[in-house]
Amino acid sequence: MKKLVVLLTVMAFISCKKEVKEQEYVIINGTVQNSDAETAMIRGFDMEFEIPISEAGTFSDTLDVKTDGIYTLRIGREGTSTYLRKGKNLSVSVDVVQFDETIKYEGDVAAENNYLAAKYLLSEQEKPFQDVYAMEEAAFIAEANAINQTYQDLLAKTEGLSEDFIALETKNLAYTHTMNLENYLGYHRHFTSNDAFEVSEGYYAFTKNVNYADTTAFRNSITYQNMLETHFSRMVSEMATSDPDLNRTKAYLNLVNERLPNGYAKDELMYDYLRYGLTPDASMEEVYQVYKNSNPNAENLKKVTARYSLLKPLLAGNPSPTFDYENYKGGSTKLDDFKGKYVYVDVWATWCGPCIREIPALKQVEKDYHGKNIVFVSLSIDEAKDYDKWKNMIAEKELGGVQLMADKNWESKFVKDYGILGIPRFILIDPQGNIVSADAPRPSDAKLRVLLDKLI
Repeated sequence: MKKLVVLLTVMAFISCKKEVKEQEYVIINGTVQNSDAETAMIRGFDMEFEIPISEAGTFSDTLDVKTDGIYTLRIGREGTSTYLRKGKNLSVSVDVVQFDETIKYEGDVAAENNYLAAKYLLSEQEKPFQDVYAMEEAAFIAEANAINQTYQDLLAKTEGLSEDFIALETKNLAYTHTMNLENYLGYHRHFTSNDAFEVSEGYYAFTKNVNYADTTAFRNSITYQNMLETHFSRMVSEMATSDPDLNRTKAYLNLVNERLPNGYAKDELMYDYLRYGLTPDASMEEVYQVYKNSNPNAENLKKVTARYSLLKPLLAGNPSPTFDYENYKGGSTKLDDFKGKYVYVDVWATWCGPCIREIPALKQVEKDYHGKNIVFVSLSIDEAKDYDKWKNMIAEKELGGVQLMADKNWESKFVKDYGILGIPRFILIDPQGNIVSADAPRPSDAKLRVLLDKLI
């Protein structure tokens, strides 16, 4: 009897082993011409693969991907969409000098990837982005529909595509079209400089047919993830139009928390927004509690909590972190040198386009508040190699105020103490050296003058 029990146990064990499927990997290799990149990077679905490129310009690897779908392949500064499917192989060849024009694929999913390459080349034939969004509503809708139809036609005429890919791409085209339509109001206002513009009544009727809580689609499509983020951001922007004092981060988190069930999709949207949206303002504690009580992923909560702990000392009224950096005019300047004055700090860099676009507004604010109890400090986080570029730009653009250069760019103590992740960043400090706002309005924002007029 004991032998029979042992035999049955062994057979059950063998049977269980036979039911386990072998891991299906993606085998990828490629040939790269005219590139000095040392690696090829593949990113997507919370995964990242770094594949060494040999001196001969070849690379090869076996990838343990968890999700079939469209990833991003990057070689140096160039990048492209790449479809990967478990158990399938893919070969890539490209000349980086003409990256998009020369990229070719062979292998099990060659048809799908050559379609994606053709799709990108087709996108380059579209009218300029700003011209499309500057159109009047009826013309814009017609153009958006025409663009969508062009991609649908390309998909329909491409031979050799798998049914799974066709189903995925059909949905992705629909998500992209929806996203384009939802972006219209904000982009039209921006490109026409008409903040009073409103879409017609009924414009958003198309959203009634869109499932904005498809958690399966969220897991399987980065395009769906982008569409969902666009949708909630658009709703928050509309709320802010009627409530200028609205805290956008709190509004966004509350919307997502209400509209999506607990789980991966909700947590990823909220976490991703908080990576940059958590700011040291009057609503930070409430924002943190909303996320904390939303049943978040433990690892994401740990990261948000660390960010929250870093920013908490930066709330209004707390002593400001200090600086002591090289002055463009010679010597060094520290925050204590301005005791008794308000200090408006502009953290910027010569390579930062949005920073440079703020310069005319900053110069005008400096002019309008000249002689008032305030000093304007521009703190560059350029790298040491761009030292001369920094000095030349100050001279060429006739920048005023106090021009300083941080010692370690992004790793400079003042930058890290303020938890700065993106620039331009503006900070307002009071005459006693305490924080008024760790994330003050930009010079181009009318709210800055309202704030300064209350204080000075």
